[in-house]
Amino acid sequence: MTETSQEKLEPQKIIDLGFYFLNVLQAKAWQYLGLMVHPENGEIRFDLTEARRAIDLFDIIYENLKNDFPVDIKREMDMQLTNLRLNYVEKMKKEEEKKGGS
Repeated sequence: MTETSQEKLEPQKIIDLGFYFLNVLQAKAWQYLGLMVHPENGEIRFDLTEARRAIDLFDIIYENLKNDFPVDIKREMDMQLTNLRLNYVEKMKKEEEKKGGS
């Protein structure tokens, strides 16, 4: 290919990378809550510390970018963050009950 026939790609916008990162963090949070299989090994792994980190990072990135998202994506991300937080609290309560009952 000649240089003139190659299409030049625009550098990726940070908002697009942020959206990608949010989706990765969301998936990892669900996986560490034990609610999704880890695609790396096909196993269910439960780790509240890792789930909390993923949720916290999701929150930080989302707070920084949310005003630049279209309304429909913003609504979806708000809902995802709320669902992650609710599920985290539910799993944490179950763990505390297990420890208290032992």
